[in-house]
Amino acid sequence: MDNGNEFIENFESEILVKDLTSSDSKFLSMIESNSTKSFRDLLKENLIAGPNSSIKSDNLETILLSRELIKERKAKDVKFAQPVLKQGDNAIIFPNTINVIQGQAGVHKSRLAENICAAFLKKHDCQNELLGYKRTNFDSNHLVLYVDTERNQQEQLPFSLQSIQVLAGYKKEEHPHNFDYISLLEISRKDRFAALNESLDYIITDKSKPTFIVLDVSTDCIEDFNRIDSSMELIDHMNKSINKHNVIFLCLIHENPRSDKARGHFGSELMNKASTVMQVGYEKDAGNNDTDLIRIKYLKCRSSARHQPFYAKYCNEVKGLVLATQEDISNASNARKIKGKIEDIAESIMLLMQEKGTTISKSELFARFKKEFDIGERTLQDRVDSIIEEKYPFYDEEGNLMLLSKERIGGGSLSYVMRIKAPF
Repeated sequence: MDNGNEFIENFESEILVKDLTSSDSKFLSMIESNSTKSFRDLLKENLIAGPNSSIKSDNLETILLSRELIKERKAKDVKFAQPVLKQGDNAIIFPNTINVIQGQAGVHKSRLAENICAAFLKKHDCQNELLGYKRTNFDSNHLVLYVDTERNQQEQLPFSLQSIQVLAGYKKEEHPHNFDYISLLEISRKDRFAALNESLDYIITDKSKPTFIVLDVSTDCIEDFNRIDSSMELIDHMNKSINKHNVIFLCLIHENPRSDKARGHFGSELMNKASTVMQVGYEKDAGNNDTDLIRIKYLKCRSSARHQPFYAKYCNEVKGLVLATQEDISNASNARKIKGKIEDIAESIMLLMQEKGTTISKSELFARFKKEFDIGERTLQDRVDSIIEEKYPFYDEEGNLMLLSKERIGGGSLSYVMRIKAPF
């Protein structure tokens, strides 16, 4: 009964015999009179043996054991975890969480991940800014494990790993003891999940050591990202890991073409389970062409208020991402205002509703538009109508899909309302 044993191991470390409440004296006498039995066996017998049943399934044993552990924790003051990574004053990544970077192909998702990894590895004397990312405890020593699935092993992956080390203040010839990496490129798709599990067990020998695992790209770690069973296999594994061990996951995932939605059934479930979700994409000019400016937007921040987006650019000199200047941002913003694309209008709607609430009058919404966009009211109306008709996806801070609708509240004036989309 492996599952029961795993919980017993955790339980032994958190509960003292003197704290047992169900049958203290009886259980203490059992310990004294059964010197041949381990504490583990006695604890299991005491917790899960009931008057109505002498045999219980592994699943029921796990549930009953975890219930006792939850009971102990419930009776004490709950201390909420502090972030392990910040960007400026913004809390970004917390212990024991699943986190996501999503975006279309070729928008530098991996380079954003490189900066985050470097922040966990950064040496004390390193002055690199790392897009403002910094770990909150500089004495912490996370193991950073990078799992790659798509880059070639001759140039692309080695150069990326070099970049992480250099950003963190190491020389490329060095081999930091807390930086490891594997490639699943040579493993057939149907065998990758098993190979990933085996590799993690082999590399992470100390399960209590804080570990930061990057899956790049996460959909390539399973056989089929559109199948429920394949998708849930990896998501369930990550959920069990963050509850059982001192581990954090960062999953990189492509978006569906011409969409803001993460790819496949796996992407939908991952969005629900993630604590922090970052979206990477190029800003567009007036002709809807990509500019050099890259926007990193926080779609979801479960443990804090949602942060404002920030902007970066690819720099040929450092062969990586650097923060954009205010001039870069202003130039791109002015170009967007001329056209007032649907994406920009949708973002303006979302920002206003974050400030004012999920119901906004038409007059208030269009007053905001007139300040931001240099186009006529009729064109603005057409684009808002398109957002409603095409079911443009919005997301709240919990990652729930929301849709915009046009309603007359209480028979009064016209308002726009943002509602969570029902799952069915």
